[in-house]
Amino acid sequence: MIMSQSADFRKLEQKAYLSYHQDGLIDLIIGSIVLCIAISEVTDSSIWNLIALLLIFAYMPLKRRITFPRLGYVKFNVKRGGVNMRLAGVVAIGVLVISLVSILVLLLSGKSSSSPLILAMRQSPLLVYALLGFIGFGLAGLVLRLPRLFLYALLSLAMMISGHLLNLPPWLPFLLLGGTILAIGAVLLIGFLRRYPIAEEGNNGPQ
Repeated sequence: MIMSQSADFRKLEQKAYLSYHQDGLIDLIIGSIVLCIAISEVTDSSIWNLIALLLIFAYMPLKRRITFPRLGYVKFNVKRGGVNMRLAGVVAIGVLVISLVSILVLLLSGKSSSSPLILAMRQSPLLVYALLGFIGFGLAGLVLRLPRLFLYALLSLAMMISGHLLNLPPWLPFLLLGGTILAIGAVLLIGFLRRYPIAEEGNNGPQ
């Protein structure tokens, strides 16, 4: 009986958690970041990489502005299935950052290197981006337990590989990927705003 109640509670918590992330904000942030990467590729300007980084810090203010007044502030349990999700998140981000730095070092250092792997990576950057996108979105999906992030992992893989096979400029697959994620985020946000009208004053989350 206790186990059944615990399982039911976990299901309710999971449902609440998914509802909390149906506002589309994380998708809008991700899509905007990918678009910034596309613009950076076109303009060859590093300022867009800085803008992409700053967009990450817009997530919580938007959450407080849009989500908290409608659903209230909820602090979900970070330990699920015996796994500390904060630790898992740190490990996932660490692996992704190390992979990205390692690949960039390989691509940028030793221009005269004759290593077949490095030469192949320089000649096929979209394949490198495909791998990074697949790993990044996949790890994010595992940590955040949001199924649509696995979809983004597959979309990233498919679009980058297609761009490579079709010999497209690198910015174009990023533009398509970012636009697709932005569109999904916009649809989710509109649905969220309609489903959860603003709460009455005095019931809008933490004071």
